[in-house]
Amino acid sequence: MAKTIDISSKLTNERPRLKLAEGVEFEIDNRKNTILILNQKIQETDLNDLREVDGILELLLGKEAVQKIGEMDISFADYQTIFIACMAGAMGEEFETVEARFQRAREET
Repeated sequence: MAKTIDISSKLTNERPRLKLAEGVEFEIDNRKNTILILNQKIQETDLNDLREVDGILELLLGKEAVQKIGEMDISFADYQTIFIACMAGAMGEEFETVEARFQRAREET
């Protein structure tokens, strides 16, 4: 008889959430197909072009969420923080890990 490895308790269909303020939360799409598209977009995208970054955020948060974020009239630094948080949520990594990677990439360019 073949051995069964039961991972059912390790799998979840829960999505990470991005909280910007009290009552302002968005679900981050971390599904496999979304991440495959995300990886392709990041390789092809100039992350200094905010329109391209908006496109990536739309992929992860949805168009409505990106519009709401735009209406918040936040600083560029805060916008970068939101982007990094979305990437961390999508990739299942800690914010600080993604932030450090982002800073290294900026220093290399």
